Amino acid sequence: MKKTLLSALAATMLLASCSDLKKPEEKDQLSEATADTAVVARTGETVEQAAENATASAENAADKAGNAVENAWDMTKAKLADEKLEEIDLPEVSVRSNDQYNVYGLDEKILFDTDKADIKPSATRALSEISASIARRYKGKDVRIMGFADSRGDKSYNKELSAQRAAAVKKWLISNGMMTDAQVTLEPMGEAAPAATNATAAGRQQNRRVEIAVRK
Repeated sequence: MKKTLLSALAATMLLASCSDLKKPEEKDQLSEATADTAVVARTGETVEQAAENATASAENAADKAGNAVENAWDMTKAKLADEKLEEIDLPEVSVRSNDQYNVYGLDEKILFDTDKADIKPSATRALSEISASIARRYKGKDVRIMGFADSRGDKSYNKELSAQRAAAVKKWLISNGMMTDAQVTLEPMGEAAPAATNATAAGRQQNRRVEIAVRK
């Protein structure tokens, strides 16, 4: 009897062993997989496919970054020539342009009191001329407002003041100039890109300005 039971047990063990040898794919592969094959098991991708997809994602990201650089505003290096527009007749409004940009310039004293960021009531006519010109020639185009300061005082203060002044001009243009919030962006320049020397009072006056640029 014992002999019969031992024989039956041996036969069962032999069958189980043979089953393991014949069907190794039925084992729990995830528990024995390497990091790469575990990813493959979860995603259904081969290692080669995963690598190809990663490369494609990286290339897509690089393309987007390249487009962002290409579409960036680069006004500090732009070579602009003076231009006369028939609808701009105020001497305090300057206009410069090239094949990419049209830039309307306003002296600080036209727009603001010293160290203030509230637009003067007397600035309405100049801003109205500029907004009408943009609506006529560049309706719907991107607009960037840049605030500039002279080199006197603290740099951080100058940049903050130029940011507040640019924001005030944007608010006015949106409220009165038929522009949308998404259309208008800001760039507080502070002391950067002076238009004239900071060594003289006249030069510093030129540097305290706001420029409204339109990308054609």
